[in-house]
Amino acid sequence: MFMKFLENGRQEKLFAGTSRLLLAVSGGIDSMVMAWLFREAGIEHSIAHCNFSLRGEESDSDEEFVASWARKNNIQFFINRFDTLGFAASRKISVQMAARELRYDWFRSLILNEGFDAVAVAHNLNDNVETFLINLIRGTGLTGLAGMSPRSGDIIRPLLFATRDEIAAFALAHEIEYREDSSNAQVKYTRNRIRHLVIPEMEKVNPGAVQSINDTMSHLSSSSAILELYISKLSSEIFRTMGETTEAEIRMLKTLTPPEPHIFELFRPYGLSPKQTTEVISLLNSETGKSVYTSTHRLLNDRGRIIITPKKTEKPAEYLFNSIDEMRISGLFSDLRITGPSEETLPVIPLTAALDLDRVTFPVTVRHWEPGDRFRPLGMKQMKKISDFLIDLKVPVTEKEKVLLLLSGDEIMWVMGFRIDDRYRVTSRTSRILVITV
Repeated sequence: MFMKFLENGRQEKLFAGTSRLLLAVSGGIDSMVMAWLFREAGIEHSIAHCNFSLRGEESDSDEEFVASWARKNNIQFFINRFDTLGFAASRKISVQMAARELRYDWFRSLILNEGFDAVAVAHNLNDNVETFLINLIRGTGLTGLAGMSPRSGDIIRPLLFATRDEIAAFALAHEIEYREDSSNAQVKYTRNRIRHLVIPEMEKVNPGAVQSINDTMSHLSSSSAILELYISKLSSEIFRTMGETTEAEIRMLKTLTPPEPHIFELFRPYGLSPKQTTEVISLLNSETGKSVYTSTHRLLNDRGRIIITPKKTEKPAEYLFNSIDEMRISGLFSDLRITGPSEETLPVIPLTAALDLDRVTFPVTVRHWEPGDRFRPLGMKQMKKISDFLIDLKVPVTEKEKVLLLLSGDEIMWVMGFRIDDRYRVTSRTSRILVITV
């Protein structure tokens, strides 16, 4: 196994001669065998241990066990104690998800601040098979069925070649001490249920089930690599990216056959789940303005295009001004001045508004328009919805969302950059004019 460890590392380029690696060591059998192998191989490394504070004294004993190993072998040791339950509650996620986030965020901070090249985690072949089955049960694409890779960015998995039985036999033969995590025996967790209940039943049908599934993952991984090359080329032909916005012509998307796998793979980088694929296909045939929201992006049908933008989680900005001076120093306006009726020729361009200052009541508000907002466009006697006004001007949907309103109290004075409200126009009775340019 030691020779396999070295050969696998060389083949997968996991630890070059100059690498400085961080080992994630829990104290369990997998991570302690990994630590033993790195020590014997003479590969420069440090050890990081996470105490998730979930098992009381047992967690603290795990910490001391790993710390003792590091001291005995003169290895640099990093420890972090987490309030995992509190973090999970604050984020409204499962304890397992919370532990994962905390663990990998800390590892990456150590990589950045301490100069490590990568963090080594002790996933083995059985873990990979379990991940395959979890993804299969939950539903996934080809990438999800290809399993974990020996290297994923700054994470390496140097034991992915070894089964759990091989690791256990090696630990026994070399008298490698380790700690048993009592939670590993609890079948209330999905992974443990698959480990203790599902895979043993599969092995009754095929004693080599774990290796067979691993071989299948290898084939799927190769197929996935070929698919990625094809999709990458296709994406470069279909998508156009400008800043945070990406566009695709609907007519081009409609030519793809079969549609389901093409649409899923093309939009997967934008957070699309397999179950949403049919929604996107329906979006191609919907009217302008319809949207599909993925986990990370919004896909919008807009005049023959699908426009992809990141989902905004922050609340739209709203600004409140109690005086002209506050408006002037806010930075929202390129120019703001007060003039008299006969002092200058008033501009008639959309980016500048000339308002009857005597009708303005403070505080003045600037905010994004909302459904139901109405104003009386200059020259009209009837109220009109902002949404209808922008549609009449054929303003693209993505630009509509950026439109701001200037309000006096609850009344809209100006759809900024487009048109003022007729009630705030300059008349023969106006004595002071507020001229604003955005």
